[in-house]
Amino acid sequence: ATAEEMAEILAQRIRSAKIPRMVVTMGSEGAAYADQEGEKGVYPALKVDVVDTTGAGDSFFAGVCMGLTYGKTLRESCGIGTRLASTVICTSENICPRFMPEEFGLTR
Repeated sequence: ATAEEMAEILAQRIRSAKIPRMVVTMGSEGAAYADQEGEKGVYPALKVDVVDTTGAGDSFFAGVCMGLTYGKTLRESCGIGTRLASTVICTSENICPRFMPEEFGLTR
């Protein structure tokens, strides 16, 4: 399925399974997402020079969780996850550079 088709599939499945929200990463196609409130779509991948994909999923997940914890929308949270993952795959060290919360619009 394309990322757009996956977003539609997710929207249907979360309603029937009563899951609050779901995100599926799709590599260079970005991340498909949907939630119970009707928000759905695709957050595009950033174009970067990939060195090593180790840690990309973990950093994406961390970014999405961080965004949701701070009250961001699912789309905004996917944007944070995408940015974190894109920085990790550009290095062979598989570490995420330190970002300040303000760089993602996160405030207490």
